[in-house]
Amino acid sequence: MNRFDNLPTLREQLSSDSCPGIEVSELANLASLTTYQDANPYAPHPVEYFCMIFIEQGQGRHQIDGIDYPYQDGSIIFVNREQTHAFDPTDKPTGKMLRITPAFFTECSANIRKSYFVPVHMSLAYSPVLKLDPALIQTCQTLLHEIAISQQEKGGDDVVTQLLFSALMLRLAQARRLGSSCANDEDRARFNEFLNQVEQHFTDHREAKTYANKVGLSYKSLNLLCRRCCGKTAKQIIDFRLNLEITRKLSMKGGSIQSIAFELGFDDTTNFVKYFKRFNNVTPSAYRSRYYEEGMFEEPETPTAESASHQDPHPA
Repeated sequence: MNRFDNLPTLREQLSSDSCPGIEVSELANLASLTTYQDANPYAPHPVEYFCMIFIEQGQGRHQIDGIDYPYQDGSIIFVNREQTHAFDPTDKPTGKMLRITPAFFTECSANIRKSYFVPVHMSLAYSPVLKLDPALIQTCQTLLHEIAISQQEKGGDDVVTQLLFSALMLRLAQARRLGSSCANDEDRARFNEFLNQVEQHFTDHREAKTYANKVGLSYKSLNLLCRRCCGKTAKQIIDFRLNLEITRKLSMKGGSIQSIAFELGFDDTTNFVKYFKRFNNVTPSAYRSRYYEEGMFEEPETPTAESASHQDPHPA
């Protein structure tokens, strides 16, 4: 978890009357859920379970790790455990929220084979928001309804719930594959190797040539591979991952701009500000201030003379 994260983490305990490890809730009742007794669903909050949000009717932007992802009617949103997300306060969607503990997910793994929930460094290859076609919308509605019934049955067989959930995930995984790139299995395996290297070293290395050497490819071959798999260059992927981490830290309470810059491999705050502004069109302090203005966490204390000397050189 982010070391600056002082927000209340939503734990894995689900309501006692549900099938162990899985729960289906109505989005219309979001604010009244016991899950959010100690957290605001419209402010960034980290979770220790997997979360799947099925939007039957609604249109807005769901924030995941500081990035806003647009959704519309018939969308499904995936949030990984240990990610931070927030619902759109301007939209009141109808639909279902499915929460799954890692233990339940593991029990289903033999049936699922491949998880739709992908690590954060895979988010460029697969968007966390999937637009469903009419047939798949109906399938999701049916399976979620059956899961909700199954989880409420006293003395029911957990295997039934696991199989229903596995069927849902397999159908969604099939839709993802059909909508993804035409890269073959060998290309995707090599691409995943590159993504893993980026995940391990993005705070130390920002040059694509360094990663090309790590995966045994030329600079040109690595760029072609990335283009085939996700339509981006290697450098764009590296910058995406680093910018994602910056926005995650800035959206959390705690940690000065300078400390975040140094932690993420920048030699000085000026270069950090320029880098962030290039991708986000605002300075880090301006980006962070929007969370203060929206009441997502408390205003910081008045800066001391020492901290003031490290403020952004280019305020918004």
